[in-house]
Amino acid sequence: MNSLPSSSFHEGLELVLAHSIQDFMRSMKKHGLSTPQIHALMYIYHAGECQVSDIGALTDVSDAAASQLVERLVQQDLVERRENPANRRTKILRLSKKGKGLIRDSIPPHHFLMEVMTSLTPEQRETVQAAFTILAQTARRMQIPEKGKEVNDA
Repeated sequence: MNSLPSSSFHEGLELVLAHSIQDFMRSMKKHGLSTPQIHALMYIYHAGECQVSDIGALTDVSDAAASQLVERLVQQDLVERRENPANRRTKILRLSKKGKGLIRDSIPPHHFLMEVMTSLTPEQRETVQAAFTILAQTARRMQIPEKGKEVNDA
């Protein structure tokens, strides 16, 4: 067995993701959000909490520009910003209840993926589900920010 995914794996994943991403972006843009704002919301959603500098690095902008982007999200009541108790010069960001709801409501119901999955045998479905569980667990471990990272946020 190959140690790297085959081209057919990539093709299948790309097709499923393309449908999901298009549906998600269409839904989020209906709420008047820019692409960098959507990226920031998704990052915070998956990270749970982060700093303004994380948003700057994600969107490849200065801390000042990231602060402006975050400020717009705070004004829309999508993000909550609080002082970091470990370093009062930095701010901690997390999604508000409204922000979490917006993300959850915008994630497509995956009709295309469900169609694909229902066309598989029960054994194939189990294999796919097990593989995606492993991928999700590994991705979560890789996404955990370094502990003790000190960054000055605006």
